[in-house]
Amino acid sequence: MQLLRPGGTEKERAHRWYRLAFVAAIVVFILLAPEVNNGKYMDPTISDGQVLVTSKTAFSMNRGMPDRGQLVILKKPFSQEAGADDNIITRVIGVPGDTVEITEGKVLVNDEEYVTPNGIEGCKDEVAKVKIKDGTVFVLCDNRNTKQKFDSRNEKIGIMSAKEIKGKVLLRAWPPGKLK
Repeated sequence: MQLLRPGGTEKERAHRWYRLAFVAAIVVFILLAPEVNNGKYMDPTISDGQVLVTSKTAFSMNRGMPDRGQLVILKKPFSQEAGADDNIITRVIGVPGDTVEITEGKVLVNDEEYVTPNGIEGCKDEVAKVKIKDGTVFVLCDNRNTKQKFDSRNEKIGIMSAKEIKGKVLLRAWPPGKLK
C-alpha cells in the first residue's frame, strides 16, 4: 500500500493547482487588461500598434490619484468626445496642488521645467498658468507637435477629473523587443 503524501493524493494536489490557476486567471482578468496604442501621439515612448498591459485601477478622491509622470488611459466615451476613435493613452503632468504652464516652448510644473522620465521636454503651444484642484489632473501626450491634441490642451479634455481615467499603463507587452 502506497503512503499518502502530505496534502493528499497526487490527484487531489493537481485539482488544487487547477483551482488556484483558475482563481489567479480570474483575478488577472478583473485587474488587468491589454490596450493597443492607436496613433503617434505618444511617440517616441509608445509607438503605434504597441500592446500594453494596463491596470484597471480607477482613480478618484477615495482611491488615490495618479502620480506625476504616470501613463494613464482615458475612458473611451471621454476620449471619443475629445475626437479620438479609441481610448487615449497620455501622461499625467500636473496633480492636485500643482501649477502648470506652457510658455516659450517649455512645460513648467510649479515654476520648474518638466522633463518626462524618458527625456521629453518642451511644447510649441502656450497654456496659461493654471492651478490643479483636488480630484483633477493635467495630462499631456509625449508627441506634443502633432495636430491632434489628445490631452489637456484640447478644450474638450482640459484639466480633467481623475474619474475619467480608466487605468494606468504597467508595461509594454508587444512587440517583444520593446518590453519595458
